[in-house]
Amino acid sequence: MHIALWSPAWPIEKQHNGIVTYVHWMKRELERQGHRVSVFTSGVPSDQDGPDVHRVAPGLLSSVLRRIVGRLSSDHEKVFRWGRLPAKAISRVHRRDPIDIIEMEESFGWSAEVARATSIPLLVKLHGPAFLSLVDEELATPFGSERVAREGQALSQAEAIASPCAITLTQTIDRYGLRPSIARHVVNPMAAGADLPLWASDACDRNALLFVGRFDSRKGGDLVIMAFARLLETRPALKLIFVGPDRGLLRPDGTHTSIVDFIAANVPGHLHVRIDFRGPLSQPAIAALRCRAAVTMLASRWENQGYTALEAMWQGCPVVSSDAGGGPEIIEHGVTGLLFRTGDAADLAAQLARMLDAPSAAAAMGARARGYVTEQHAPDKVAAQSVALYLQVIEHHRRAQR
Repeated sequence: MHIALWSPAWPIEKQHNGIVTYVHWMKRELERQGHRVSVFTSGVPSDQDGPDVHRVAPGLLSSVLRRIVGRLSSDHEKVFRWGRLPAKAISRVHRRDPIDIIEMEESFGWSAEVARATSIPLLVKLHGPAFLSLVDEELATPFGSERVAREGQALSQAEAIASPCAITLTQTIDRYGLRPSIARHVVNPMAAGADLPLWASDACDRNALLFVGRFDSRKGGDLVIMAFARLLETRPALKLIFVGPDRGLLRPDGTHTSIVDFIAANVPGHLHVRIDFRGPLSQPAIAALRCRAAVTMLASRWENQGYTALEAMWQGCPVVSSDAGGGPEIIEHGVTGLLFRTGDAADLAAQLARMLDAPSAAAAMGARARGYVTEQHAPDKVAAQSVALYLQVIEHHRRAQR
């Protein structure tokens, strides 16, 4: 089978992103099982272009998106029309090397344009519908509103929809009143290299907490800092390692509050040194920090099935996560990690304290988390389920064309 996968960027070594990670592991496993995979992407270095990786207007999309986020702009329409470019690229490859099926995300409603232009069976994989993933300030912008509408229109035309998270699939179908011919829950694959270090209780720093994610509302970087400030009141030896870009908290006027300004406003000055803001780091560096920290936390106000959690669980790390979106689908509270009430910094602090105060229980949860991920998210299992779904979509498409 020749499978086309859309990815917002490529390769994983240069562009860390949940969808890129998903496509990376799917491509590797599908090819191992004997299938051919072509990746179509807008963000790929010229030296990574090849017979199975196809560049689609590199750099153009990201530059337009940077100009329009959070404000009214005539560039809005360019993003929604951009779906014509991957459609043309896929059609061009299809003419010389027929593609059996396309799998791509729901973003901006591009899937409808691709399906129309190519007439190839297409599976829409829900990685983060805008009506769920955009925070309130972003939803209120003209661009946010238009994106939600466009995605709904495209999904209403989709023959087949899948999601790594069961609740996301249900919420999306309910939100738009969808009636897809095929709707399936297929989890994300997770694997790692043999050299990826595993967490060990006797090797970590009992006073170190790790957060990996953007400083913005969606990922909850503000909640992390507020919870940490609470913990410092009784645990002054704690330190927070904050890894990720500073996107800022979006204000109603379109400006942003930086992480430095937020810390200054919410943490006593003499305690600022307890927060180690590292910015973006490589995956090997993050993996090493997970082993150093006593607890890895995730504070998203919404999450589908985030690789940040899966990667930490694969390493056997004690994890504290919000109960947003798909968090409870992969983390069983008190068994494979701890969950806190989404948006509640006080509860996040309480769950972190619970994990810190019970190191043996934390280690046991980390071990069970690793067992869960390696079993339920094994790439060979996920790829086999996906292939079975692809065949069903292809057969349905054939019948519909008669």
